Amino acid sequence: MEIKAFQELNLIGKTPAIAKIGGFRPDPAIHSWFASHFFIDPNQGWPTDQDGAMIPILQIYLPEVPGGMNGFNECKLIQIFLNQKTLPIDITKNGEGWKLIEYASIEGLEVAETPEEVRGLKAFQIQWNESEQRDFPCWEEAWSYIDLSEVNESEEATNHFFNQYTNYSFTKIGGYGAYIQSPPHQQQGEFMLQIASEEKPRFMIGDNGTMYFYYDKESKEWFMHWDCF
Repeated sequence: MEIKAFQELNLIGKTPAIAKIGGFRPDPAIHSWFASHFFIDPNQGWPTDQDGAMIPILQIYLPEVPGGMNGFNECKLIQIFLNQKTLPIDITKNGEGWKLIEYASIEGLEVAETPEEVRGLKAFQIQWNESEQRDFPCWEEAWSYIDLSEVNESEEATNHFFNQYTNYSFTKIGGYGAYIQSPPHQQQGEFMLQIASEEKPRFMIGDNGTMYFYYDKESKEWFMHWDCF
């Protein structure tokens, strides 16, 4: 189908690294985990907020990620924790109901036992693999890159868009956000990764929702947004 918008879309496809959560023989050399086996600085202790110990969600060891994290090379280890009682509303900064911790190295860190009060999830190792398919922005987000007016005027072209220009909807690094609702209107920073509701670790965000994480390279701040069905 010879439509200019499709030619332009083909140029902005991105290949994410997708998370294989469990389903393989555990490997002591792998440091990426869902829900457990988190490295902790013994001088800092387990991360807490106003409601006590925080829930360990995802530990990413960047040397295990094909292509790293969209050129994000300032650290070796990223960890994401959640408040044990509530999820924040709207786009929030790091530290507002969730916490993302970066480590430049794993030297001096120790694998810590998860506090009993935040052990509700099942622990699984993660393998990061390059996706076999490229990601493309969803319909609403694609308009910020490309004029889709010609596509919008044709039912055939519209169907082609939704069939051809898809993105990976589970936990991944890079690519484009696989939004369940509309993308956030005031997104701050660049989309870096998403954590989806995942069956194996029994992790659920709202009603089968997803969390999206953004990094502002100028302010060096992280932001998070989530949505669900």
